[in-house]
Amino acid sequence: MTTEWMGSATTRFIEGAGGVGLAVVEGGRADGPPILFIHGFSQAALCWTRQFTGVLAQHFRLVAFDLRGHGHSQKPEAAEAYRSGDLWADDVAAVIAALQLHRPVLVGWSFGGRVLGAVARRHGVAGFGGLVFVGAISKGGVPDAARFRGTTGPIQAAMASTEMAVAAEATLRFIRACTAAPLPADLQRLMDLTNGMAPPAVRGAMMGWQVDHDDLLPTLKVPALVIHGAQDQVLLPFAGRHIASLLPGADFLLYEASGHAPFLEEPARFDADLAAFTRRVQPG
Repeated sequence: MTTEWMGSATTRFIEGAGGVGLAVVEGGRADGPPILFIHGFSQAALCWTRQFTGVLAQHFRLVAFDLRGHGHSQKPEAAEAYRSGDLWADDVAAVIAALQLHRPVLVGWSFGGRVLGAVARRHGVAGFGGLVFVGAISKGGVPDAARFRGTTGPIQAAMASTEMAVAAEATLRFIRACTAAPLPADLQRLMDLTNGMAPPAVRGAMMGWQVDHDDLLPTLKVPALVIHGAQDQVLLPFAGRHIASLLPGADFLLYEASGHAPFLEEPARFDADLAAFTRRVQPG
């Protein structure tokens, strides 16, 4: 099937770790260098709509998927389904294998940055063209992670409430805190709707994933790019600088006009920076 929000992209379902069904969206140029997008906490593949309908789609093969528990992917009830780095990593590996992506550039936003670390830890990086961390953090669920967080911690905790009204209100507050300025009304509505597809229990389980990739990042021999918004209220710019300082040779770009979602807030710049990086690591 196709969707206007993702241009001419098509959606298919594949089997991820433990048999969990994953909704995968593919668009762009079929013979272009592949880019695999990994969204963040409570989001969905549709958050990359500006990339799938912009200039990137003219030159690159674009793939995104709904993380387990999100969007149209299956939503296991057990909390353990969201607290294992191996499961997150094997989901990504399953997408790469099913679509036969050759040396893809992996782009991880926010929570997706922790997933990138999990993939690198479990599967290594030799098969990847590069890693891109966007508004990301290298750890979560551990005491040291608190110093990298902004003001939205209590809001995200409320998103896991068993009281529907509390979780719904917190979700709307969180989405608006993700950008430095309001998004266009139609795009804001899309974000509202897709974020509402992640059950509160899934959100709560994800918060319980204890992970710290600081020991791993300095060992990774792979081209890397770190992008962070200067006005990020969810994860402080210091979080991005920290990742860049640990990754050998990583480039760090600070987007002054952006909050937590530079790819939505400054899509032209983001797409140009991602295109330049991908062409450098995936020539031809």
